[in-house]
Amino acid sequence: MPNVDAEDIYKRVRKILARMVKLKESAVTLEAHLRDDLGVDSVDIWDIMTKMEEEFDIDVEEGDAAGVETVQDVVNIVKSKMKAAKK
Repeated sequence: MPNVDAEDIYKRVRKILARMVKLKESAVTLEAHLRDDLGVDSVDIWDIMTKMEEEFDIDVEEGDAAGVETVQDVVNIVKSKMKAAKK
């Protein structure tokens, strides 16, 4: 798996989320709350995690998505899963 930095992960996550919620990428900031700011519901969160699995070739468990509230949370899960996959 290639070495991917946090900024690259964020850019890719932002692009995917913007497409999914039909907003401009500029609206998808690290601080953006998925439900309040982006209009994402609990079903959408699992769809987001599935897209992250596909994009980054990682495995996200159902429990991992339970506490996801912000875009930063999504980025952190991706980083964590990528780091674990390298081991």
